[in-house]
Amino acid sequence: MTKDGRPSRINDIRLFAGSAANDLKGFEEQVAFGRRLAWWLNGEGVSIGAHTALYVWFADDISVGRVDPTDRWCDWWFRYAKIGVNASFPGIDAGTQIEEGIVAGLKAAAPALAETFDRGARTVKAHGDKLRFLLKERETKRYKMEVSCTLAAGPTNSLLYVSLQDKASGLYYEAPPAEAETIYFDTSYFAGLVKVRDLSASIAAKASPASQPVDVRQVGDLVWSLSDFKEAQRPETSGLINFR
Repeated sequence: MTKDGRPSRINDIRLFAGSAANDLKGFEEQVAFGRRLAWWLNGEGVSIGAHTALYVWFADDISVGRVDPTDRWCDWWFRYAKIGVNASFPGIDAGTQIEEGIVAGLKAAAPALAETFDRGARTVKAHGDKLRFLLKERETKRYKMEVSCTLAAGPTNSLLYVSLQDKASGLYYEAPPAEAETIYFDTSYFAGLVKVRDLSASIAAKASPASQPVDVRQVGDLVWSLSDFKEAQRPETSGLINFR
């Protein structure tokens, strides 16, 4: 986040309806679509300015279909994109309308990146809850290790994955995932818990204050042995997520 106005990567998209203070309720798949798209774009290094979050606000006090980026009611880390809808919103086709509104809001915030937003939306739609987001990567002499996660639509838990790629053969191996209920808000913390036994490099839990929102006693270290890894196909995965 850059309070001084420098560009930063987008990391969050949130949905509102009626007034700027009312979260859009009952559309968990669309909430997940927005989150996935924000993270996918983050992995591509996309910025919409100093704001790291876009709040997409569906309102009936502007003409239907109009998109109005506004800094009113905003703070330095987020801005609104107001989307004009009918007074009857949400209606029968609200799911599609919401997803199209998210993309329209992004385009209004950064018009030069329209093709990037369309491409990202297609990727998110095509892979849904199977799409992976790369949180950490490390290398040893033999392996490239990746820690990634899915972003599930609530109330389903997201999944945290650890994979190894043999640098000599190119073969990809994956261990069974761990469930993580709050991964959307504590990704760097969960990624920091990962340890792989018998591997010369491991990732230990962070000791910084940022690691404190999740009580480690509820999770414990997430530990896999090399025998847990089975050969697999590498799924569609974002670039490395960077929230700074």
